[in-house]
Amino acid sequence: MKHNWEPYKDKVLELKEIFKHKNEGMETEVEILMPGDEGYESEVGVPYVRVRYYIDDHFHERRIDLYEYHLKKELEDLIHLIEHFVQEFEMEIDQSEYGGG
Repeated sequence: MKHNWEPYKDKVLELKEIFKHKNEGMETEVEILMPGDEGYESEVGVPYVRVRYYIDDHFHERRIDLYEYHLKKELEDLIHLIEHFVQEFEMEIDQSEYGGG
């Protein structure tokens, strides 16, 4: 199935820049990857958010695919949605790593 994300390419590029600057000094790395980017690994063919949560000498990773229904959202809403997904991931890892929550 072909996913139509190309009309949102400018929005995805803007997201890439926003999250590149949000990463500085954080233990969680959030990177937006598009088809054609170095390191892009997806059979689906849509942009995705790669979240890496670093703990000591290792990291946990999650990929969040960005389909057209995500990309149709206003930029601010999409940023909040991605941040929400990242926070959920961090809580899951904290609970599994530290048994807390």
